[in-house]
Amino acid sequence: MHPKKRLLDDEAKRLLAELEGKELTARDRNRIPLQGMATQDPGERILNMNEVALGYTEAQVRVEAMRCLQCKTKPCVKGCPVGIDIPAFIHEAEKGDYAKAVSIIKESSLLPSVCGRVCPQELQCQMYCTVGKAKKDVEQSVSIGRIERFVADYTREHGLDEIPRVGDDSGKSVAIVGSGPASISAAADLRREGHRVVLFEALHKAGGVLVYGIPEFRLPKEIVEYELEILRKMGVEIRLNYLVGKTRTVDELFDKDGFD
Repeated sequence: MHPKKRLLDDEAKRLLAELEGKELTARDRNRIPLQGMATQDPGERILNMNEVALGYTEAQVRVEAMRCLQCKTKPCVKGCPVGIDIPAFIHEAEKGDYAKAVSIIKESSLLPSVCGRVCPQELQCQMYCTVGKAKKDVEQSVSIGRIERFVADYTREHGLDEIPRVGDDSGKSVAIVGSGPASISAAADLRREGHRVVLFEALHKAGGVLVYGIPEFRLPKEIVEYELEILRKMGVEIRLNYLVGKTRTVDELFDKDGFD
């Protein structure tokens, strides 16, 4: 373990031992300090392309999850573009049931490992967090993205991830042009409804901006490929080197290939 990460982990373990098993009040939760996240030192990271942000440890994620007040009105959900039930998945993370946490996230989003890293949470869900508002500092909000990243990474690394449910065959076929995050999300939602889905990607790798626009030290490509493989296991076909408009026109997709 990275030395910085070990120090943060030791402190989190101490806090966890104090807090675990107690009936925490809102005041108790407000007193729990924000869990910092270790990063590579500048002298290290100029020599490699590995992730700069090193992520939480298990003790850290559980302590950070304990900071959540479990607000009945769920203001954080209003800031989430896909409406993830944030308090519910954080509650499971607090208990240590990371697979259940991810299953809740995947009811709304197929990309927790990606979104946990690159979504601007400080402008979305965390901006609405009651804890951050009480402290008058969005940077003191519950670290929703860091928790999301940890639970997604944990389930992937421990083989606990489940393939999202696919609906009964609808008999409909849908063509999606591009294979970036919007296309991936649309494909997953359409497969849940039972439609046949084909992604058409003009380039030789799928992923769009996740592959070609975000550097490795921010979002490792193996994570993007893993999320795409989940999509394939749901039955989505991905066709590479296929330029819609040239390889095939839109009219041909409808008239000759039978897309609806």
